[in-house]
Amino acid sequence: MNDRIFLEGVRVRCKIGITARERLEPQEVLIDVSLYLDLARAGATDDLEETVNYRTALDHISQFASSREFVLLEGLAEGLATLVMGTFATERVRVRVRKAKYSLEPSIGVEIERERP
Repeated sequence: MNDRIFLEGVRVRCKIGITARERLEPQEVLIDVSLYLDLARAGATDDLEETVNYRTALDHISQFASSREFVLLEGLAEGLATLVMGTFATERVRVRVRKAKYSLEPSIGVEIERERP
């Protein structure tokens, strides 16, 4: 399936880091999520009930990330993938997370993909 809904550059503040000190204050992370599903019916009918509501997906993703504490970016990514697959009718999900940087430092993060068996 090549149809996808994507949410890119979602900025969320969450407690994340390998040390307790890192997790004292929320840090900004950038989240990209792609939901792979058949969008043909939604396109033909122009009916919201035939697709995933983007606002609802954004709200779920933001709430999940900001309400929990993570040690690893991998843990955040896996949690988001599980949330998306369990909440929305998607065949596959790709999640990319990275800590937001304001300097010239390289962007470091993780990207995972999960699909239904």
